[in-house]
Amino acid sequence: MFSLAFQLPEGLTPNLELLLPEFIVAGTALGAILPELILPAGRRAAATAWTCFAGLVCAFIVVVAMGPSAELALAVKDGDLLVSGLRMDAFSVFCRALITGGGALLVLISMAFTNRLDRGHGEFYAILLFSLLGVMLVSGVSDLLSLFVCLELVTIMAYVLAAFRRNDLRSTEAGLKYLVVGAVSTALLLLGIGLIYGWTGSLSLDAISAKVWASAAEGAVPPGLLLLGTALLFCGLFFKVGGVPFHVWIPDVYQGAPSPVTAFLVTASKSAGVILLLRMAQALFVRPEIMDSTVHNPLAQQWVLILGVVACITLLFGVLGAMPQRGIKRMLAYSSIGHAGYLLMGLAAIAAEGGRGAASGQYGTEALLYYLMAYFVTSIVAFGVIIVVGAASNRVEGGAHGDRAYEGLWSRSPFLAVALCLALLSLAGVPPMSGFFAKFLILRATIDKGLYALAFIGAGAVVVSLYFYLLWIKSMYFKAPPPGAPSGADFKIPASTRVVLWAGMAAMVIMGVWMPPFYDWAHQAAASLTSLAGR
Repeated sequence: MFSLAFQLPEGLTPNLELLLPEFIVAGTALGAILPELILPAGRRAAATAWTCFAGLVCAFIVVVAMGPSAELALAVKDGDLLVSGLRMDAFSVFCRALITGGGALLVLISMAFTNRLDRGHGEFYAILLFSLLGVMLVSGVSDLLSLFVCLELVTIMAYVLAAFRRNDLRSTEAGLKYLVVGAVSTALLLLGIGLIYGWTGSLSLDAISAKVWASAAEGAVPPGLLLLGTALLFCGLFFKVGGVPFHVWIPDVYQGAPSPVTAFLVTASKSAGVILLLRMAQALFVRPEIMDSTVHNPLAQQWVLILGVVACITLLFGVLGAMPQRGIKRMLAYSSIGHAGYLLMGLAAIAAEGGRGAASGQYGTEALLYYLMAYFVTSIVAFGVIIVVGAASNRVEGGAHGDRAYEGLWSRSPFLAVALCLALLSLAGVPPMSGFFAKFLILRATIDKGLYALAFIGAGAVVVSLYFYLLWIKSMYFKAPPPGAPSGADFKIPASTRVVLWAGMAAMVIMGVWMPPFYDWAHQAAASLTSLAGR
């Protein structure tokens, strides 16, 4: 007989019950392999998918039921200063609920894809869930080391998903390009973390924030080490979001990867980058409440211009690049770059508020969170249609995802045409869809901070983007179906996809018509983020 004793390091508080949703998702990911081992081939895909869906729904319910906590999971403190740990505040709850709920919808639309696979169903869903787990953990990071580890969990899993169809040259090419560019961005991220640590002597976001604002209170100019470290760190995060010039992987990877994987990259993977940008903006730009409101942050003042320029270039590149595209996945790839520009506009508004000594970057933060929520739902609806149309349109000239596959879609499948039409209108920012209010909040935040030129460019991009979105709607409704196009009977819409499309369309309209509940949720999450927990 023997006993295994485990003594916790001094200062470590293992509040593991706060990580129950993460444990559920991790356990579900491991359990997704079991149907591959015990069930006959014809039943594996459905059993694995429904197992993962049930796990994500349970995690979503637990996240909402637990709510925000004043405590921290796995908190390590040095006196009153938080060194490492995971925050379980309202911001983390918002992000975890979005990822688990949205991840459940991703699993449902993926069923139309995995049902056509002869093997690998368990591996696909397990990798997808581990990547979603990484995004959940990202939402609560409080130090740069945890930031790197959690982000790499998301990224490495995404590499494998992009190249999942190993017999498809386009998929393997997408995975290889993603890996090469991702390795460079990881190197930049690590170098930035090292430089910031070299100046602050700590990896804790609390300690970094305290030193940045202490330096600002003394009127000191930000040292070159901090400026370079911040720039490299942001470059690594721009890769995840798709900001120019770190966007080069997006068109080819989005086009070559399996459509459910592209949907994941557009939604959950991009969300990881946005979440971390918000955490870093809070630490570097926004004043903790203990500081004097008359103190201005010179680091934030410098980054307002940088973020504004990057946002403009990203926005214009995405909008103009999407105009000539004749493949819907490639068009949405450039469109996602344009949407990254709007997200960076919100980040510039946060920096502008911090540079003026304001107590919070709440306007920009709540605009970003609402935008993230609306964009997540809209993209899932769009890719739900793309997966179904692509499976039935292999014989069409121009490929399954070319523009000809969508010509006359209204006459062949009105349900799919309406779903895609609403998604495109929401992406374009047409009222009363959710995308309109998401862009309105971003523009309001930039105008409120005096960034009028940035707001003008953002409003102009909305008008320009209407051109290519309406071209696809025109093709669906006013063009005749091409030779070899599938008829209505050829579109096999699984019940799971049909549920997602109906729910997504309802959500896009409700978020636009009845905005307050969703806005209030984003507002509470923003308020939680802008008051540093753990102090």
